[in-house]
Amino acid sequence: MSPRTRRFLIAALVVVGAWFPFFLFWVLFVMSFAGGKLSKAVTSGVGTIGGAAILGAAVWRFCRRRPWPLRVRPAFYAKHLGAASAYAAAWLTALNAVFAFVEGKPFLEMFQASVKSRVIGWQFLMGVWLYGLIAGVSYAIQIRQGANESERRALKAESALVAARLEALRSRLNPHFLFNALHTVGALVRQDSERAENAVEKLGDILRHTLRDDLGETVPFREEWTLTERYLEFEQLRYEQRLSVTRNIDPSSFSCSTPSFALQTLVENAVRHSIDSRVQGGHVEISTRVDDGTFFLRVRDDGPGGPVSGGPGAGYGLRALRERLEAVYGDAASLAIRSEDGSGFEVSLTMPCHPAAAEAADDL
Repeated sequence: MSPRTRRFLIAALVVVGAWFPFFLFWVLFVMSFAGGKLSKAVTSGVGTIGGAAILGAAVWRFCRRRPWPLRVRPAFYAKHLGAASAYAAAWLTALNAVFAFVEGKPFLEMFQASVKSRVIGWQFLMGVWLYGLIAGVSYAIQIRQGANESERRALKAESALVAARLEALRSRLNPHFLFNALHTVGALVRQDSERAENAVEKLGDILRHTLRDDLGETVPFREEWTLTERYLEFEQLRYEQRLSVTRNIDPSSFSCSTPSFALQTLVENAVRHSIDSRVQGGHVEISTRVDDGTFFLRVRDDGPGGPVSGGPGAGYGLRALRERLEAVYGDAASLAIRSEDGSGFEVSLTMPCHPAAAEAADDL
């Protein structure tokens, strides 16, 4: 048996099990109050409850395509009211068709009898009730699945955060970085003790922030921006005039949150592309904007550029950042890379502007 067939059979058994109590209740009701025989009651139950179950599949699909809104939306409830009326009318038609078959009477005659006895109104209300029951179960399952998905994303984001923190620590503590940092501080001690002290403080800020234990999967963008500024200030002590930076930061950006080390990773990547390998140095441009609840972040350098690859050539830092965006925001976020020979390297992030949490009091 194939996995697809097995899943179908399991789903069918779940549906039958869910509707069986209603079927049993209907059979007992017909036998007790309508004076029907067991065979007629079972036939009536199969047709009536079976019709409700088949129509319920359409209700399930309808609810899946219209997730429960986070805010009250009249249009959402109006659509369900119309769908409930359509469901009740279809179920009422099936109900009377089943009764006509069981009693051996024409459908029209049975329908007219229902109208005359005014039982049709109660049948319609019962159809609306069945719709509400099916829709309620559907949304309950959706909410549960959403909670499971959120939990899965949270676990994945936590794992990615640990990896990002370890990578950030490794990149800060690698011999090349420490050698250059200590070389810069040593040179400044001989030339300008005040600047040397400033460099040591900035290096300490960077390392202290990297080693923090209270970093969540996202941080306020202001905090991420402060860390990046500290990093750029230290690098400018190293490269001096070889490194120039343009900042175009939308003030609305500070109301958003961002994955920790996201901007710093992009800027460090840009510095390496435009400065590290070129004697003449280079330029890094950082820009952000918020538009209709979406946070756009772009970092560009004027380095040599090169072909873009989605594989290993994209660099571990960018691959890890892409994975963290997916873990935190799902399909709502994206990372785009643009680069050609001689035209620089550009990375753009697009993510929802989620409100930033309160910033730590001892932040940088």
